[in-house]
Amino acid sequence: MALQHREISALGGELPEITIFRGIESDILADGSLDYPPEILRRFDFVIASIHSYMEMSRQAMTKRIIKALRNPFTTILAHPTGRLLLAREPYEVDMDAVLEEALKNRVAVELNANPMRLDLDWRLMDSFVTQGGIIAIGPDAHSVDGLDDMTYGVMIARKGFVTPQACLNTRDARDVKEWFCKT
Repeated sequence: MALQHREISALGGELPEITIFRGIESDILADGSLDYPPEILRRFDFVIASIHSYMEMSRQAMTKRIIKALRNPFTTILAHPTGRLLLAREPYEVDMDAVLEEALKNRVAVELNANPMRLDLDWRLMDSFVTQGGIIAIGPDAHSVDGLDDMTYGVMIARKGFVTPQACLNTRDARDVKEWFCKT
C-alpha cells in the first residue's frame, strides 16, 4: 500500500494537471464492519464499501449490516448495493429505501455499477434518491482496461433514472470531488 501511495504521488508530480485520488474497496463484513481497520482506511481519500460474501441473510439483518457500514465515517461510496448479477444471481434481500435514506443521512454516494451483468443500482430507485440530494457514482467494475468501456452502460442507465450531472459524482471537477470526499 505504501508503494502504491508513493507511485500515485510521483505520478501526480509528473502530471500536475490531473488529480489522482487514493481509493480502496473495503468489504462489508457480516456484522457491518469494514474489513480494514481505521488506521488503514484513513490513509485513503475515499473508501468504497461493498458486500462480497454472506449474501443469504434475512432482509432485516442485511439492511442492518449495510446501514452499519454506511455509518462508518470512512465509507464514501456504497458499491453494487443489491449484489445482483443479471440472469445469474438475484439481489439479496434488503430494504433499499432504508439504505438510501441512510446514505443520504451519512453523505455516502451510491454506486451505479455499470457492468452489464450488474447495472446495480436499479434505475427505478435513482430519481427519488437524487431528488432528495443523493449522489450517484457510476463505476465500471473494471478488472481490466477493457472494462472501462462499460461506463457507457452506466451513463445510459443513469439517464434512464433521471440522474442529473449535478447528482453524479463523476461529472464534478477535482475540487468538488475532493470536497465530497471530505465528509467533515
